[in-house]
Parts: sequence; C-alpha cells; structure tokens
Amino acid sequence: MEFLAGGDLMTHLIREDVLKENDARFYIAELILAIESVHKHNYIHRDIKPDNVLLDKDGHIKLTDFGLCKHAPIRSDRLAEVNTSELSDNFNRLKSALDKKLGCRRSRKLAYSTVGTPDYIAPEVFSQQGYDETVDWWSVGVILYEMLVGWPPFSGDEPSVTCQKIIYWKKTFHFPKEPKLNKPAMDLITKLMCEADRRLGRNG
Repeated sequence: MEFLAGGDLMTHLIREDVLKENDARFYIAELILAIESVHKHNYIHRDIKPDNVLLDKDGHIKLTDFGLCKHAPIRSDRLAEVNTSELSDNFNRLKSALDKKLGCRRSRKLAYSTVGTPDYIAPEVFSQQGYDETVDWWSVGVILYEMLVGWPPFSGDEPSVTCQKIIYWKKTFHFPKEPKLNKPAMDLITKLMCEADRRLGRNG
C-alpha cells in the first residue's frame, strides 16, 4: 500500500489544537472533492472523521477506511450519469466485494444502519427512518468546526451523552465566544450541520 508520511488528520489536529483558517480551508476543500468522488460512484462513506483522513508528504489528503461504506443510488442527475462500465476493473471488483460483504440492496435509496463514530454521526442516522449521502456532508461540517474551534461540537464524557446531544442538536449546537469564527466559516458550518433536506451538498 502507498506510504502516507503525513499521518492522519486527527494526529495533526491534536498537535496543532486549532488550525489556521487557510489550512482548514485547504483540507476541507480536498475532503469535499474526495467525498464527491465516493458519491459519484453511488456510495455513502458513513464514517467521515479526522482519523480516516490521511496526509501525504506534501500535505494532500487521502480518504481511507471504507469498511462502513454503503451502496445507495445517489439522486443527483449529474452523479447519476456515471456509467459503471467505464470504471476500472479494479473498482468494479472492489464494489462487488463490498456489496457482498455488506449485504447492500441496490433497490434502496436510503440506508438504515446506525454506524459511524459518535462525534461525527448525523442526527438522522439515529432516527431509524432512513438517510442518504448527506450524512457525509454533516460530518464535514463537524470536522470544520473541530478544526477551527479545537473540539467537536457535541463532545461528551460518554458516547451515549454525545449521541443524545446530536439527537437534540437544535438545542445543543452553538458556536463558542472564543475562539471567534468568521462569518463565512460559521455560515458554511451551519449549512452543513442542518436538517438533511436543507443541507449543503444535497442533490436532487
């Protein structure tokens, strides 16, 4: 496998505590491109978190750990144009292996399993009413918040506490007074961490 000398983003965050806005913008931009690529192939990653974002020697990111990846047709007309016959043989073999391993049902557009790391899970994952690829965009909002604030927005002493905070996010989510985030950053975060039907990145 490729050696990624930069380690993972979580280690970088622990070392830096809070990232400069330009650095956060760079990592988030590359993360968005990586997630869009996953969605383009009709998969939901479902475990977007700093631990799963690796850095190469030049600081560019690589999204990893597709163990919780779920096949689910993406609604976007633009993304739906992807022809799997044009994909590499290697990707098609990987896709088939994942489908078999995870028991994916291609006829379903929504996923239902409660998976992921608590701090970064979107609230609709807990609802048992189904969710789509926009759960990955919620996770991006959480990561951006963590980069600029220094900790995730729903952190708790126990995973159960974190989950409760996420479920009731409309009451528990807020921006701290310090460090003070600029308006564009706050606007982007709130457009990623909102109701699924209004979330930035939603297609169709």
